[in-house]
Amino acid sequence: MSLERRRETEKPEKEKDLEESTFRQDDFTPLTEKLKKNKERDIKKDYEKVATEDELNIIEKDVLEIAKDILKLKRYDAEFVIDSEAEMQKYPIIEKLYAKCIAKLSYNKGYSKDDIFLAIRSLEEKNWIVTNERRTKLEILNNEKLTSILDFIKNNPGIHARDEKIEKELNITRTPFLKHVMTLERFNLIRSKKIGKSLHYFPIEVQEDDELDQFKVVFLNPLIPNILEEFFKNDTISISQIGQNLEIYSGTIQYHVKKLIELNLLKSTKNQSGKKIHLVNVELLKQYNEIFKEPDFSKLLQGL
Repeated sequence: MSLERRRETEKPEKEKDLEESTFRQDDFTPLTEKLKKNKERDIKKDYEKVATEDELNIIEKDVLEIAKDILKLKRYDAEFVIDSEAEMQKYPIIEKLYAKCIAKLSYNKGYSKDDIFLAIRSLEEKNWIVTNERRTKLEILNNEKLTSILDFIKNNPGIHARDEKIEKELNITRTPFLKHVMTLERFNLIRSKKIGKSLHYFPIEVQEDDELDQFKVVFLNPLIPNILEEFFKNDTISISQIGQNLEIYSGTIQYHVKKLIELNLLKSTKNQSGKKIHLVNVELLKQYNEIFKEPDFSKLLQGL
């Protein structure tokens, strides 16, 4: 039942108690700290552009086409860092790429040596060619297995390698999954983050945010949104009653409630009659849903 409906149906002598519950519509962060956070980051966040071949200019595309074959020459060490044209001789594989590009592109396309060098360095900076990889990013984006894992992570942001969904949906075990995500991360197509004891994977287009990333990982447990919903419906409900409603041991509910309070998603306080209540931080849930769509709290918040 929404907050407004409870106010309409309960007796007048309880109205003062219910006024305390309006706090759940506010961000729990102190005003000065919240202003500071808002300066550091925009809550809505801009999405970074996902890598596509369209981000490359003509010369970069031409060089990348040649790199596709050169990177597969295993007689060369594939480890390199491009700092200057003069240092290319330190890295035979890049020197080979540079020479091949000059031979094929200088006359046919009219590119200068400087143009070709800058294109190679740009491709390395943009992670289209990557240290110790024998493939270009274009080959990665055209690889059915890797793109299926990339799509899986986009649909399951915050996933970790031990999640049962990996084997169920991708039909691969943990070890090959880890190998593939390392490749995707090298090409800057996903990002990883250690939260708790596990490494979690997110789409690269979702900018990193310590707070919201942690919420996403917490909400992977379907019990957590259910606990928040119980408090949202009735902020005076007891831990034991939630346990009965959800058919979960009350000690488990208490553990998660403590965690939610630490994350500022819940606040434990007392109303004017001295009764203990738990208030849901609605503003944080709204901010969360601006970035992550699951779980969707919009229906829960419609009653406000």
